[in-house]
Amino acid sequence: MFDANRAFHLSLRCSRQAMMACVLILCLATSAHAVLFYDTGDSSHNIAAPTGVYADSGWQYQGYYGAYLGTMIAPQYFITAQHMGTQGGSFVSAGLFNGGVDVTYSIDTSANGGAGFWDIAGTDLRIFKINEYFSSYATLYTGSSEQGLDMVTMGRGGVRGADVMVSGTLHGWQHNLGDGVARWGSNIVSSVTTIPTLGSMLVARFDASGPGHTTEESTLSVGDSGGAVFVNDGGIWKLAGINYSVDGMFDTNNTTGDGHEFNAALFDRGGLYQGSDGQGWTLIPDVGTDNPSSMYASRISTNAAAIQAIAVVPEPQSAFLIAFAALVAIRRRKR
Repeated sequence: MFDANRAFHLSLRCSRQAMMACVLILCLATSAHAVLFYDTGDSSHNIAAPTGVYADSGWQYQGYYGAYLGTMIAPQYFITAQHMGTQGGSFVSAGLFNGGVDVTYSIDTSANGGAGFWDIAGTDLRIFKINEYFSSYATLYTGSSEQGLDMVTMGRGGVRGADVMVSGTLHGWQHNLGDGVARWGSNIVSSVTTIPTLGSMLVARFDASGPGHTTEESTLSVGDSGGAVFVNDGGIWKLAGINYSVDGMFDTNNTTGDGHEFNAALFDRGGLYQGSDGQGWTLIPDVGTDNPSSMYASRISTNAAAIQAIAVVPEPQSAFLIAFAALVAIRRRKR
């Protein structure tokens, strides 16, 4: 859980083995930055429901959980990230997402013996129960072939910041201050990795070109925690991950204590140092071929059984009774 006084900072979580591989994992802290795009810094880009090839790709199952996002996964449950802490007692399915009006649901604080939520052991995943009922919810991806699949991710906040230049050449953009706006972007799952104590993670590179580059190429910035990653599984978009982290930090030198380090979305890390003052800095060679930074999302498929044991989806007949009960309750309120 993050202290509010650390709102604009990133906390390092990495193993020595990961450090040796120059992959330093940074938690997304409590400021509200958002999905950051390769092709544009326009603050109004992708703030409405996806269309075309990305239609119905999970935007409709998002909701506001405090300053972050959560995803509806069963009639009374939504899933988000642990590390951002608790964010109040409600979940809002905003008209922005559902195409209608804002609907506010109250979180069942007595759930799980009074804990108010369930944490999936060995992961950053957290599940909440509401007192009412969602009218729709996402399908979980339960396969094992995410690598290479098209993906869409969602988050809240601002646009890209200052240019990151190496020897006069653009290599990416620094993370900028957030504006709390929900946005979506696309990418391709490039690989799957494991982070000690946090389990299996989906990885997506911030590619400038080539087969890994998509029409809405994006990565994460600070505050995208809890947002969803959906993958296209045979034409059906399914929930495959929950946003966790990005590569970082970066610096133009390996001097400690100079205050020059920064966090950034880089389509080429070459020529920059990656690490931290406390853990040391590693030079990423600038060899002429792009070496992009990556985003990471807690993997759903390896935890699907644990998730489904908590977030129970009723059988069709039970689902009908739930819907009928909700309808009766609404009618009673109208009277």
